[in-house]
Amino acid sequence: MALPDAVQGARRPSLQITWTDETGVALDLSGATITARVQDASTGESRDADGTFTIVTAGNGVFRWDFGTEDVETAGTYRVQFNAAFGSDPTPAKTFLARWRVLAAI
Repeated sequence: MALPDAVQGARRPSLQITWTDETGVALDLSGATITARVQDASTGESRDADGTFTIVTAGNGVFRWDFGTEDVETAGTYRVQFNAAFGSDPTPAKTFLARWRVLAAI
């Protein structure tokens, strides 16, 4: 799954993302805490996303990523690994990877 492009330095609009499994069924995010790691595709360097993640509609797997300053600081191609931590039930955590580009501002 590829995420919509962002523009360097632009913290809005936020991305609204629906987390689905490999068959397209939405993951129930009730009780989940979402975090993400961002990896630069050209250098392989990784860091934590500095934005905030908010569950919008838990039962339908919908969450929002409000970018932090570092998230959109540098134009490039990235891989983003989202993590949903649930505690211990029904599973400790789930992850998925997505391609993402930050386009150079003009």
